[in-house]
Amino acid sequence: MPDSSQQGIELDIPWCFTDDHRSWRTVLRDFTTSVLAPTVAQRSIDAVFDESIVDGLGELGVFGLRVSEEYGGSGSDITSFCLAVEEISRVDGGVGASAHVQGIACALFERLANDDQKKEILPRAARGEIFISFGLTEPSGGSDAGNIRTAAVRDGDGWRLNGSKAFITNPGTPRSKYVILFAATGPGRPGRPEVSAFLVPLDTPGVEVGPAYDKIGWRTSDTHPLYFDDVRLGPDALLGDVGRGYREALGFLTWARLPIASASVGIAQGCLDATLEFVKTRESFNQRLGDHQAVGFKVARMAAATAAARSITYDACWKMDHGHPYEQEAAICKMVASEICNKVAYDATQLHGGAGFMMDSTVTRLYGDARVMTIGEGASEVQQMLIGRSLGLKV
Repeated sequence: MPDSSQQGIELDIPWCFTDDHRSWRTVLRDFTTSVLAPTVAQRSIDAVFDESIVDGLGELGVFGLRVSEEYGGSGSDITSFCLAVEEISRVDGGVGASAHVQGIACALFERLANDDQKKEILPRAARGEIFISFGLTEPSGGSDAGNIRTAAVRDGDGWRLNGSKAFITNPGTPRSKYVILFAATGPGRPGRPEVSAFLVPLDTPGVEVGPAYDKIGWRTSDTHPLYFDDVRLGPDALLGDVGRGYREALGFLTWARLPIASASVGIAQGCLDATLEFVKTRESFNQRLGDHQAVGFKVARMAAATAAARSITYDACWKMDHGHPYEQEAAICKMVASEICNKVAYDATQLHGGAGFMMDSTVTRLYGDARVMTIGEGASEVQQMLIGRSLGLKV
């Protein structure tokens, strides 16, 4: 366990973490300290997506953690993946987001693709040599993820695709090759069309990757809208069975809440670390800033909240890894960790005073990263709905 006088409270959670998990966290900490930290401030200000960092994460095996060894991954548990996302996000939330999306997209592709597709694409994707994006969110959909207007209609033995997607991660880099796209393929029921999943190469005629978004946070990640204008797809573009796409997406989004919760934990921990260093080295009224009771108590609450978020997140991971039901826990940890993350980031910037308003400040950058955490992978309001339903309430 790191020295609490330097790093703050950071629970080891012995019932959840094995020695292999702790060793893996050390490897990740070394990488983020030596590779990410020295350049993150300027990369964030300039909104730079750094290809060399992706290469380094690929060498560590981050992208293939949830991919079977047969297809070039390590077949690791969800706890290992969440530790990776937490440690990366602690320093650079944008790179954490890119790693998160690539890792879960690879896992979903392995679930949906046929054996030939997996053999051709997954080993390179698991190494980070190519990116696979996840195309679900639409401009008119948002939290109503089932309201899909992008449509694929039968065209001979293939499909013709029209529509658009919004806020898609990883589609605009030199290594971006595919998007797993969810499109309506039939009428379904009122307000809920039949949805199927497709593998769409991004260089297909009619596919346009729109200009990168200018974001408040996750500035080092690659985020774009996607447009599809009479895109002709062959029969092998369909992933899985017709009409199963949305159900697969919902199942995927359930466990994908766990790494997004761990990203929130990482951002909160990064804010806590930076704040502890600041209040221990800055003096005010002839004593350290942190020795003022009002300041010290606020930092103590930040530490307690971060520890609580970590505990509930890895409790959910442990349950998933050991075959226990975890759906309610996934919604709870995603909601609670993301909201704690925002509160800790707010308090961190407040305690930094003017320094917490500067773009090159650690806490300013993490404050921007924190803001999306209650929105992405299901907004807090959606998580409340899921938790309420799990309690037998008709919300």
